[in-house]
Amino acid sequence: MSTPFPQIRAAAIDERTHNIYYRQTQLEALASALTTNISRLSDAIANDYGHNQAEIAVELYLAIGAIRNDYATLVPKIAQEKEYLLASGKDAGEARRPVGVVYIEPCVEHTLFYSVVVPLSAAIAAGNCVIVLLESNLRTLSSLLRDLLTTALDQDTFAVASERITDPRLLESAIHVNQVSTDRWPRANQLSSHAGARTVAVVDRTGDVKLAARELVAARFSFGGRSSYAPDIVFVNEFVKQEFLQAVVSECVNLGDGTGRSSVAKGRPTSRVNEQIEALRKADPELRVVLQESKFAVVELTSRNAELLAKKRDSPVMVVHAMRSLDDVIDTTNNTGDSVPSLAAYHFSDAASAKYLTQFIESAVTFVNHIPRNMLVGPAFPACLPVNPEARYSPDMFQLARPAFSKTTISATALDAALSAQTSTSTQKLMAEATAPLALMKRNPGGGVGFFEQGFLMNAALLLTTTLSVSGFTVYWLVKNGRRMW
Repeated sequence: MSTPFPQIRAAAIDERTHNIYYRQTQLEALASALTTNISRLSDAIANDYGHNQAEIAVELYLAIGAIRNDYATLVPKIAQEKEYLLASGKDAGEARRPVGVVYIEPCVEHTLFYSVVVPLSAAIAAGNCVIVLLESNLRTLSSLLRDLLTTALDQDTFAVASERITDPRLLESAIHVNQVSTDRWPRANQLSSHAGARTVAVVDRTGDVKLAARELVAARFSFGGRSSYAPDIVFVNEFVKQEFLQAVVSECVNLGDGTGRSSVAKGRPTSRVNEQIEALRKADPELRVVLQESKFAVVELTSRNAELLAKKRDSPVMVVHAMRSLDDVIDTTNNTGDSVPSLAAYHFSDAASAKYLTQFIESAVTFVNHIPRNMLVGPAFPACLPVNPEARYSPDMFQLARPAFSKTTISATALDAALSAQTSTSTQKLMAEATAPLALMKRNPGGGVGFFEQGFLMNAALLLTTTLSVSGFTVYWLVKNGRRMW
């Protein structure tokens, strides 16, 4: 069976994309093609997804901004210095090498433009050939991107696939960017986004309720409610639940009918909301609808069905559930997530409570008292990698570590002396160091006063105060009445 995209494989073998000047020209062509056709791209996004102008501007700004950032990393002088570190007698411990071929399978249901351009830019900056999956469909944006990218970029090092690639030889040798994966543990050559993991939010009684309402309404309803980082379930302390819901309703007034600062995707917005509410009501007959408009809704769950609380949602419906305490929400969250960490967690509380929640609620990333708007654009971050809110994909992700060293370390020199010595002196020295006790660190022997110790001391103080008061009163009574008796 022939290998698909032979020109891509040939270009990867002859390493033409390794040249930094070639990478610069490719990114320049990419940026030029996109900025020149910005109006066409805006119209295509609006037509396919129904986003308003503010949301379109945010997506374009972030995607093209990623190209600028990647382009800024390509400094020929610095690249040359790194290349000749070994020739200068220096270690190249941070040396990296392009992987060769990158295959991008983007998320088409949410911010397709960003989902394609950002990993494409990073892969080119890293020195790779790239294949992007853009299936033939009725979306205007897919067709436009296919035309713009194939025209702007070198067809020997860039290609568009019309259907998913299944050839194992290519998939095993390339970096596979899979933005629609549900695998918790991707393979080493995969940058997979855990599309099925939920995002949770906690509003504690110690938090700013109005701030929480503003941030969560923006996150849930922006971009049609399809963002991977829109809160799927909002846990609210029962003591501030009513205040929070009132604040949410006030924030929703600014949304209007969806033509203001937020919107939902075209294609049956009312049906999407109704379908979601009906599905929730089937699972929870006591569901309470707090607010329902044609393009968004707010509901309160009463059921603690594990499947219901763990479900990922892609519609503009905010789901709220009351909690009794921090421990209550921790137990509920950890017992309804199918052992999969949350994609993200938003905690609205004071600093101490946020620390407690972050410590016990498993999530890939946590934000306290804010939700970065750039998190709402694009696919979920690649699993098993640290989350950097400022860069969804970086060139380092598309390179292999290839360190090189020219200098011998001190420990290696000592081992060499022991292995090559004719006497046992060096060996005895190594044994002495190996059997030496640890250099113990100083620490407070008292261990500090913890939660239970505080309770014990408070109870002891209460008992002591009561005892002293009773004893004092008894002595006073005996002295006063004893004189009369004598």
